[in-house]
Amino acid sequence: MIKGRTRVALLASALIGGALSGCAPSTEPQKEDTAPAAGAEGAYRTELSMAELMAHVLDHAADGVWLNQGWVVDDKGERELFPTTEAGWLAAENSAATVAETANLLLLPGRRVDDEHWTDHAHALHKASLEAMKAAEARDKQAFFDAGGAMYVACRDCHQEYILGEEPMSGPQR
Repeated sequence: MIKGRTRVALLASALIGGALSGCAPSTEPQKEDTAPAAGAEGAYRTELSMAELMAHVLDHAADGVWLNQGWVVDDKGERELFPTTEAGWLAAENSAATVAETANLLLLPGRRVDDEHWTDHAHALHKASLEAMKAAEARDKQAFFDAGGAMYVACRDCHQEYILGEEPMSGPQR
């Protein structure tokens, strides 16, 4: 029988493992708006492809959240992955803020998919990331872990629909 923290540790391992594989750039074509941004001064510049944005910005920031939460239970016992210093918590908080703002980058002309689900997924990621940021600010381990899980679900559901071409497992947050 799996008990409390052991179950949480297994969930953390599943989230981190799934997150690391789930955010890898896909070789599949993506349904994205590839129209060039307007040429006017001050127009958005979106030269990075969706795969590049994910690999270099979003994945990196999400790892700053996911790799700093949860518990590991192994033959050496149980240990926490949460930050242990103020600098560590600040780094986790900054990573969550970066994910939240990167969710907005997914909605820029030149990246946004012309589909209401795309916006719903980006908004779900933004909301979960802000929750992770607030939990890191409060040094609330359980809330930080829960918000990281919600970030993972937002990513997984979007990838399910736009990379794999299937229905999201939990559906977009409307």
